[in-house]
Amino acid sequence: MTAAPVDAVPPATQRGLTHISSRAMTRVVSAVAADALGIAPSQVSVDLADAAGRLDVTVRAPIRVLPLDRADSAPDAQGEDSILARAEQSQHHIRGAVGELTGADIAGVTVRLTSARIRLPRRVR
Repeated sequence: MTAAPVDAVPPATQRGLTHISSRAMTRVVSAVAADALGIAPSQVSVDLADAAGRLDVTVRAPIRVLPLDRADSAPDAQGEDSILARAEQSQHHIRGAVGELTGADIAGVTVRLTSARIRLPRRVR
């Protein structure tokens, strides 16, 4: 008979469940999406749906872009010059961050860009 090591950790047991309301989940997704797209959370619309026990997320929001006359001379803040590449990067960021923050099993994230907001570069003082 061998004794268990003193440092052994007992197996994890489920002690209860934490439920996150749909309103709280919507606010978390909205904040994460706003951060990823460079806009205010109030500009983000979120729809949540059940996908066979997993969470399906749809985000509708504008995206911030540089003016056309400056797009060639100054790279974008994310280092991408394609709006579609930035939308795809945002999609992956939203999926990872929301899953990590809430523990939800994300089935998919759809990002629908509703408009482009011009972001003027800041001037150096």
